[in-house]
Amino acid sequence: MAMKKTDLYKNLALKTAQGMKNAAKTPKLGADEKAKSKKELASANPLLASLMGKSKSK
Repeated sequence: MAMKKTDLYKNLALKTAQGMKNAAKTPKLGADEKAKSKKELASANPLLASLMGKSKSK
C-alpha cells in the first residue's frame, strides 16, 4: 500500500518539529554583553570596524 501525500507531509512535519525540539539552544546575550562582543569583533576585524563607523587611525 502506497503512502498518501498527507501522510508524507505529516511525517515531514513531525520530523521537523522533533529536530527543532532537540536543537541546541544558544543563550541570549544581554545588552552589555552584546555591545562588548561587537567591540571585540570590531577590534579584531578592521573591515567590520570601518563598517561600524569606528575606523582606526594609523
